[in-house]
Amino acid sequence: MNILLSNDDGIDSPFLRILAEVFSENHEVVVAAPAKEQSWIGKAMSRRGSVQLDEEASFPCLAYKLTGTPSDCVNIALEYLCIETPDAVLSGINVGHNAGLSFIASSGTIGAALEGALQRFPSIAASMYLDPEQFKAIGESENPLTKQMESHVRSAAKILLSRVKDIIKAPTAPYGIVHSFNFPCRDIEKARIVKARAARTISRSLFNRQGNSFQFVYHPLETMNSEEVSDRELIHGGDISHTVINLNSLDNT
Repeated sequence: MNILLSNDDGIDSPFLRILAEVFSENHEVVVAAPAKEQSWIGKAMSRRGSVQLDEEASFPCLAYKLTGTPSDCVNIALEYLCIETPDAVLSGINVGHNAGLSFIASSGTIGAALEGALQRFPSIAASMYLDPEQFKAIGESENPLTKQMESHVRSAAKILLSRVKDIIKAPTAPYGIVHSFNFPCRDIEKARIVKARAARTISRSLFNRQGNSFQFVYHPLETMNSEEVSDRELIHGGDISHTVINLNSLDNT
């Protein structure tokens, strides 16, 4: 397979590096990722200014860092950086989950995959739930991955490798479709992979005010009650959620 990898956590994300290691063992991989973190940016594109490119030699495959958004990275890579036409676009593994509609709509990881999907490539987004202490540790440490967490991420990457192969072979047209996988950060060898709807999460204020200054502060989101099992419930229960984001369904009224 020929695979294009991207993310929104940036080229230095250890989760991206593990994903590249697993996929490049037996497949051709190109990495195109933001030079710095671009979380919560959705599918934004760099309308003004220029996007700068540098090669990143530390990866086990061709890798580039760009000063643009995740969607910029995929758009530029598909036209200029991929030697062979990719069989799929894979974005992730995100540091933190992207379960629930509020996260899906905000995620740069999802945005990068959407860019691939809108160019008719099979497109996958992958994210991993972390508890607050795990998330804080990754943000503060220069060498953030414990052996246990590295093992969990590597297991997720291997599962993704199998799933990407299946998605590529599927007869369904890939246009406008993103397969979003959310993993728990734990031993997942016996975890189920379950197709699930996105949780109906309710957005609220994400900024604290100090005079005329506003600072982003994440607050837990409320989830609307439903009888259906959601992606959020699955990952909190130790399973892997698979949510199909289909922009074509927007045609239905």
